[in-house]
Amino acid sequence: MRNLKLQYCKELDTDVAEARQLLLQPEFNGEASDTVFIVTDSQLYSSDARSKVIADLPDIVGAEFLQLDNVICLASGAGEVLLVNPETGATTEGTYCDVGIERMAWSPNQEVVAFVTRTHNVVLMTSTFDVIAEQPLDAELSEDQQFVNVGWGKKETQFHGSEGKQAAKQAGGDQGASQDWELLNKDIQIAWRGDGALFVVSFVAAQVGRTFKVYDIDGKLQHTAEKSANLQEALAWRPAGNWIALPQRFPNKSTIALFEKNGLRHREIVLPFDLQEEPVVQLRWSEDSDILAIRTAAKDEERVYLYTIGNYHWYLKQVLTFGPEDPLALLQWDTRMGAEHTLHILRKSGKHLVYRWAFAIDRLKNSGIVGVIDGKRLLLTDFSKVVVPPPMSQRVLQLEENVNAISWNDGCLCVYTSDRKLHFYDPIRQLVGKEPQAFQLGPDAELSKLPLANLTYFNCDYLIATHSSGDSTTLLLINKEPDEDEVNEQGVPCYKLQSSLRINGLVNALAVGEFDKFYVQTVKNGHSYEIDLTTFNTFKVERTHVQLTQPADQIEWFYLNSESTGGLITLRSQQLLHIDGQRIAEDVTSFCVVGNYLAYTQLNALHFVRLRDRRQMASRNIERGGKLVTAVAKEARVVLQLPRGNLEAICPRVLALELVGDLLKRKEYLAAMEMLRKQRINLNIICDHNVKQFVATVDVFLRQIKNSQWLCLFLSELQNEDYSKGMYSSNYEVGKQSYPEDYRVENKIEYLCRLLGERMELATDPSDIERFRLPLITAHVKLGHMEQALQLIWREKQSDAALADQMLKYLLYLVDVNDLYNVALGTYDFGLVLFVAQKSQKDPKEFLPYLNELKALPVDYRKFRIDDHLKKYASALSHLADCGEEHYEEALEFIKKHELYTAGLKCYKGQEDFHRSICVAYADHLRANARLENASLMYERGGQLQQALLSAKHTLDWQRVLVLAKKLNEPLDQVALSLVGPLQQQGRHLEAYELVKEHGGDRQKQLEVLLEGHLYGRAIYEAGLQDESLLSEKIAPALLGFGAQLQTSLQADLQLFLDYKQRLLDIRQKQAASGGAENDADMDIEEADLLSDTTSLHSSRFSGTSRGTGKTFRSSKNRRKHERKLLSLKPGNPFEDIALIDALHNHVTKIAQQQQPVRDTCKALLQITGSATSSSTTSTIDGDSLAASLQLEFKTLLKAVEAALDEIWIPELVGSGAAAQHLTGPNVDYLALQKEQRYALISPLKRFKPQLNLIDWQHEILQ
Repeated sequence: MRNLKLQYCKELDTDVAEARQLLLQPEFNGEASDTVFIVTDSQLYSSDARSKVIADLPDIVGAEFLQLDNVICLASGAGEVLLVNPETGATTEGTYCDVGIERMAWSPNQEVVAFVTRTHNVVLMTSTFDVIAEQPLDAELSEDQQFVNVGWGKKETQFHGSEGKQAAKQAGGDQGASQDWELLNKDIQIAWRGDGALFVVSFVAAQVGRTFKVYDIDGKLQHTAEKSANLQEALAWRPAGNWIALPQRFPNKSTIALFEKNGLRHREIVLPFDLQEEPVVQLRWSEDSDILAIRTAAKDEERVYLYTIGNYHWYLKQVLTFGPEDPLALLQWDTRMGAEHTLHILRKSGKHLVYRWAFAIDRLKNSGIVGVIDGKRLLLTDFSKVVVPPPMSQRVLQLEENVNAISWNDGCLCVYTSDRKLHFYDPIRQLVGKEPQAFQLGPDAELSKLPLANLTYFNCDYLIATHSSGDSTTLLLINKEPDEDEVNEQGVPCYKLQSSLRINGLVNALAVGEFDKFYVQTVKNGHSYEIDLTTFNTFKVERTHVQLTQPADQIEWFYLNSESTGGLITLRSQQLLHIDGQRIAEDVTSFCVVGNYLAYTQLNALHFVRLRDRRQMASRNIERGGKLVTAVAKEARVVLQLPRGNLEAICPRVLALELVGDLLKRKEYLAAMEMLRKQRINLNIICDHNVKQFVATVDVFLRQIKNSQWLCLFLSELQNEDYSKGMYSSNYEVGKQSYPEDYRVENKIEYLCRLLGERMELATDPSDIERFRLPLITAHVKLGHMEQALQLIWREKQSDAALADQMLKYLLYLVDVNDLYNVALGTYDFGLVLFVAQKSQKDPKEFLPYLNELKALPVDYRKFRIDDHLKKYASALSHLADCGEEHYEEALEFIKKHELYTAGLKCYKGQEDFHRSICVAYADHLRANARLENASLMYERGGQLQQALLSAKHTLDWQRVLVLAKKLNEPLDQVALSLVGPLQQQGRHLEAYELVKEHGGDRQKQLEVLLEGHLYGRAIYEAGLQDESLLSEKIAPALLGFGAQLQTSLQADLQLFLDYKQRLLDIRQKQAASGGAENDADMDIEEADLLSDTTSLHSSRFSGTSRGTGKTFRSSKNRRKHERKLLSLKPGNPFEDIALIDALHNHVTKIAQQQQPVRDTCKALLQITGSATSSSTTSTIDGDSLAASLQLEFKTLLKAVEAALDEIWIPELVGSGAAAQHLTGPNVDYLALQKEQRYALISPLKRFKPQLNLIDWQHEILQ
């Protein structure tokens, strides 16, 4: 579908006549040189500013610029091979052939050179001219290399019908009239394959005629061409390597025959001319194998044909015509990178023409029409209506001359042919119907001599083109309105040049903008100029629109009507895509503007960028190498052409949603629904596009959707999810969604089904009532109101049984029939039950006896039985409660069976005796489940105070125990003192002290309770109020002993913390030194099962058969066992570092919790200081020194812990943030990844350092 668009035709003057070969200086440092070297019959010229002779050598038969040595290799017919320095002109001898040289050709990598001597020997040499092989050109293949023909396809083996067997015996003629081989042109041609592995030699063989042979890089003959008559001397091997091209004439046609490397004819290109009248002079493939250039010479003119292939069809894309006044000398494709589509043509006068083409799609904007050039035919297809595979098309416009370019403007088509005429067609909107009207204009005298590049249909009156000369370009404004008296020699009206503007640089791309503006791109500096057409029909350069570091090959202007803004899209040859200079993507192969989006392709992906904010919206995979042909926004269709040429039409979701969004904005719900169903988009987007608008216009929605099945489909697809923020969020902006005040996304189904159901129930028109029957059923089902759906059907049955049957049949599509039967049974309406049961697969022998049994029961008990059957136990209990006292025993068993204690208490609230029975049963249930506190309360309500007392005792709720004991008239003091021991065991020493104090305990017992609980502050308080002698006799010795014990404990904690820390640091140092390998080597195979099921730490040692031990360790017992093994602090444990981190976290947490106990102990020691040790002595107690020592010891411990926290809990343990960036991506640090997976075995909480939560625990007087 691509055409060749002429970017520029630069005219240069070399002053070198009769050129034979053109050599291009290769790129150095990424920059191409403008210097070219021209080879004539006897001289080598350098052409930059002006031509100069570098070397003289008679009868030059071949030349090559050797890039590695920076020399030019020349070969003469006399056998000399010289190496010429292009800068100094110094020559050195390469080699010499005493029999003379007929042809020389270097391999593409310039490692090997092939010669054909005058004696028809093929000589292969290295780049240093060492002979590789030599053999005669007429040598034959060995027997094992000969063609094997078993007769398939021969005339003798074919069926000839009525002609009979004699027709098979007739001698078959040649493919064409063979020529006398002695009269043929004896020129020898050599062509290399692109990879340099093979080369072909075309020559005239005696008694055979023109043929060719294929040799490998070692000079060994590989293949000989099959016998083919009337081959001509031009030769070219496609760089891709699949075809060898030679002209071949048949009696009925002229072709370019394409041979495979084995010499067999593969296919052909049928030429639009006769080789006898217009013989082929040169064949040249472009370096990327995309374009085949064919140079021909007729009597009165010479032509260059450019062919491309697509979908196995050869398209004639360009025809260049040259007059006889200055014949062509040669043509050659540029071999430099990035310039593969640049064609150099030298004329015999020395004029140098540089043509630069680029592939482009000629599409009509805002339409699906695409034009494809194929010789004298213009193939048109409207992809918005139909996708026609190439080379076919929807319509063919036949012209008298070959088409070179086309351009569109608002539906009008302009065709530029090879005779430089312009053909204008009326606006083409439809490609069906009558032939579009056209008129043609010929060039005036001035424009007839200029090749027009970048031809663009600017507006209804003018066209724009460019013409380059030297390093400048002239912009041409062409007036297509001819004057009545201006006609050319053929009497055809002429188009003329209205005005022009010369700018510096070569313009290689042009794009039409808005408001009579257009944009041009220059090659050298990457400038994109904005040029305005003034009211006087002249050009004016407004500004430089954008500056790129490298020029673009394709530019296109876009304009957004909604935003009243536009921009310039540029695609560079290095496949970099920009919008107004802002880089969008790289490795881009094609792009196309579609609506509000820019679609572009990469190697195997299609992307969409929103033009308004340059944000990438969506991506999808495509077949590798696919490129954009066109896109139709109004159809949400994108057409791609795949590498082999076939087309693929897709409807990207992002475009379909854009189209649907526009329809929903205009409240065109029917069209939106059709598009959504066609594109298989979830129907939730109808309401989620704008919930507030949909709710406000729900009546419009119901009016437009006439098909009740579509309404049912919409209701059935509703989900409690906002699809504009989920599945289809690419087309919506966050925060712009508006909801009604009482709307919640999590209740979306209920809200919309209720809304639609209410509106449908209000319908009064008979047609609407009929249309809404099924949607109403769907709404009830979505709401879970199956009873209402059944009641709706049951009401219809009273008036129209057939309609009710249809409605029930539809309901059975939505709900399982067994579930529906149960729902019908739950209505207690046996008529409805029978109606549903008849549509089910149930056996009447099963359900009829059951229904008859139910009918015989009382109403309330019948309802209980039905609800019990349907497992609606709460409802069943309420009905059972209405049955009276005779069912109390059954009710109690029912409550116990289904644990309906709360519901039973509510139902039997008025029956006191039975209510207490339920309370006792409930209490028994609670006590069995270890809910003793609640059990005690329920026992009390049930009147069983003794059981309530026992349950309260088990919970140590001593206040409730005493209250219940008083109700039972039990001795309170005895009961209270029985609770002291259990409270002390639970660490509730202060509560135990309160019980002893209030209920008859002596002071000695009270003091013992306080001292046992280490409540020294309260003990000192009580002794100070009652008997100070207790302070020295009881409290002080206990306090001093506890202080000394606490000090020893703190010292042990410090030592243990330091030991754990040092062990952890040693292990980490050892792991760093060994790179983690030692741990894997020492890990026992059973210990691999300690790893989490989700971690990937398992070494390769534990994969495959090595893990097939039969041990899964799936049981919780074994799991706990191995978790204990994981946290074992035994030295040598493979997970010792993990166990140490776990132990250190627990230890630090324990230390932090000792702040308040240490403070209270020090305060008590300060309080007893100065007291007498006994009443009989005068010595005093010194608690200050012990308090100071204790406070210092704990302070030292806290400082050591604080200083080591960051050393123990390193950032690797956290496993997130910047420290984890190396765990993903292409450059993964596998050692760090292994550590991360290892640390994943630690509890998530313990991977973070513990918080000490320091309080003001120190006493200033002790510092």
